[in-house]
Amino acid sequence: MLTGLSQLLLGVVIVFIAAVLFVNSLEYVGYKFRLGGSFVGAILAPIFTSFPEMTVFLVAISSTVKSGEEIGIGTIFGQPFMASSLSYGLVGFSILIGYLFKKRDDLSITVDRTLIIPYIFITIMFPLTLLPSYFGYNKFFGVVFLLVFFFYVSVMFRKRKVEAVEDAERPYISRFLPYSNSAFVQLAVAVLLLYYGSSMLVEGVDQLSTGMSISAFGLSLIVIPAATAIPETASALIWGYRGRDTLSIGSLVGEKILYSTFYPALGLFLTSWNLNLYAVFSVFVTSFISLIMLYFISRGKIPWYGLCVGIFFFIGYSVLIFAFNF
Repeated sequence: MLTGLSQLLLGVVIVFIAAVLFVNSLEYVGYKFRLGGSFVGAILAPIFTSFPEMTVFLVAISSTVKSGEEIGIGTIFGQPFMASSLSYGLVGFSILIGYLFKKRDDLSITVDRTLIIPYIFITIMFPLTLLPSYFGYNKFFGVVFLLVFFFYVSVMFRKRKVEAVEDAERPYISRFLPYSNSAFVQLAVAVLLLYYGSSMLVEGVDQLSTGMSISAFGLSLIVIPAATAIPETASALIWGYRGRDTLSIGSLVGEKILYSTFYPALGLFLTSWNLNLYAVFSVFVTSFISLIMLYFISRGKIPWYGLCVGIFFFIGYSVLIFAFNF
């Protein structure tokens, strides 16, 4: 079990470093090439920023480990659960801290009501990811989820305009390689690290779940997002602390659309899509928190404590998994 734990922790560290490098280099490439427009914002940007999770998913389902498919599917259900529980809760606390340190004017965040659109899609579509597991017709449902994803893109294309990236931090690697193409070098390094770290992560989860008699699906639901979702969560925390409210919440909802439509479609095409109680729990928590967000966003303000509701689900789930081998 010690070997599995070591592999898991090292995989988390490597994937986290790779994700940070990937996001940094991607933002700089977008800045240099003046990428913009709602098409990029609605479809390309979320896919790029969720590339770490997609890498873990693809590595898991193609892995030779016994529970590879479970880990891959757990990754799909893990990110929305992590965002709805721990990430939102941390943002709520960052708002409270920002208020106490005079970085914010109030304890509620003011958000653009256009965020209602993605939350409606999530609330409707994410529960539907359970249906193929009970009724079959995986390929049919996969096509449906893809069509809904592209319909969402068309809706967002008409509703708002995402401007070109106006500024971005220089690639970290440029401090050592002061060349014009350093961003692409960093991007290549990030992709290699993602693959290597993902392989270790998958093997670590498989060994640890076997050693502790815990479902690989249930373990991957919280372990893998702990590495892959940190960059987005950190950005949301900083924006919430500084009072950039719509950016803070928007950064956490953008990828959840992918995990309600695009990635389930991939899973339905590439796996047997055998789900269990852990998937149902993820869907319940994500949908419940999305309904709370819908209520507050319709009013234009989200109180800090409204964001903290999900953290109780995260704590409870973690206790059940690690303390009681649920």
